[in-house]
Amino acid sequence: MEAVADKTVKVIDGNITESQLYAWKNKFGKLIKVEGENDEGEPRFAYFRKPTMATRAAVLQTSKADEFKALEVLFKNCYLGGDEEVEQDDDLKLSMITAFADLTQPKEAKAKKI
Repeated sequence: MEAVADKTVKVIDGNITESQLYAWKNKFGKLIKVEGENDEGEPRFAYFRKPTMATRAAVLQTSKADEFKALEVLFKNCYLGGDEEVEQDDDLKLSMITAFADLTQPKEAKAKKI
């Protein structure tokens, strides 16, 4: 008699699997999970990787002409996945990417002449 492996796939917030989350963590390191609500007040989730310097540069350059397009650049470059509704509902997408952008601002540093 052969042993049968458990093939249960655990789905977590944002309708992603635990294995997908671990794969993203292995590839990108630290991730950011953003929670928002749809029009019916139901929770929705999105997962992002931290922006690279190249992404930050593209966002900064684009923001000079159009701040909404800059948020779109940030979304396209950092969004990994989550609830489908995040990509389909512009209001939800905007609230998610704005929360993400606020969280990923560079930390304040202090410089001293020595």
